[in-house]
Amino acid sequence: MTTRRSRTVSEIPLWLLPQALVRTVRDWGNGLYRISVKRTHWHHFNVTIRTRPIPKELAPVKITEISPDTRTGTGKRTRAGHKGCPV
Repeated sequence: MTTRRSRTVSEIPLWLLPQALVRTVRDWGNGLYRISVKRTHWHHFNVTIRTRPIPKELAPVKITEISPDTRTGTGKRTRAGHKGCPV
């Protein structure tokens, strides 16, 4: 029998709750099993995220990202770049 992995993040303010959930799920990188959110005091919450392993056949493959063009030029734009400009 496989054991379930869980991680608890404590004292998360209400307005940071969505970011904390996304960050924790991304860090684990496995199949999501259960999310428990419990209010502690004021507007703070404890979040427990439980995951389960994914079979290798179904595991996502990391894809290389294309970086944006970081050329440094003279700052002048070509006329072709201004398609909607009436000039």
